[in-house]
Amino acid sequence: MRSPAAPARSWPLVLAVAGLTVAAMALGIADWPLPRLTRGGLMVDDVPAALWALVLGLTVVCLVVAAAATRRAAGPWFRGPAAVAWLTVLVLTAAVLAWNALYSAAYSTTVVDALIPVLHWLFTFVPAVLGALPFRRAGRTVRAAAALGTGVVSLPLFALGWTLLVPGQEGWTDHLVNAAVGVALLGLIPLVLGVAIGAAIGRGAPPAPRG
Repeated sequence: MRSPAAPARSWPLVLAVAGLTVAAMALGIADWPLPRLTRGGLMVDDVPAALWALVLGLTVVCLVVAAAATRRAAGPWFRGPAAVAWLTVLVLTAAVLAWNALYSAAYSTTVVDALIPVLHWLFTFVPAVLGALPFRRAGRTVRAAAALGTGVVSLPLFALGWTLLVPGQEGWTDHLVNAAVGVALLGLIPLVLGVAIGAAIGRGAPPAPRG
């Protein structure tokens, strides 16, 4: 029988996703020195030290919070190959989205009024589904927590990159609104869908492993 308190284990993850995403957007609207695009617009060069510190600092914070909160939420299931596989997904997600934030900052120096996002929704959707797969033998609550745990990294870093990318021509409030709309449509909604799909992949709720 499922414990009535089990769903509450995901609330720290929800708060972490929300808090870090808001913080990332608040940081992203500041007037940061920007890198430049090179090699036909495919590479990033001359990244200012301040921007490196912002992206790497946020990445480290998100990784630490995600690992700690997900480990607590998953309980005894967070061990062995499953934990290693999940951490691998998390680190790869962080690397991709940290690069995307730098690329977005550089790309913002070009004309972005006609920006048409095509694959941006994959940044939060794919990690959520992949993050749940290592725990497919666990219960739905554990799989949901594992999927949501990836969002502690993917959504804030996506929010930072998107905020650095989109224009704010009428001040910081306009910038924040423009960024929030994109983050909600291209980051938050795909994350929710990914968590739902990830939670549905697997078996029922077998007894938790000992130890």
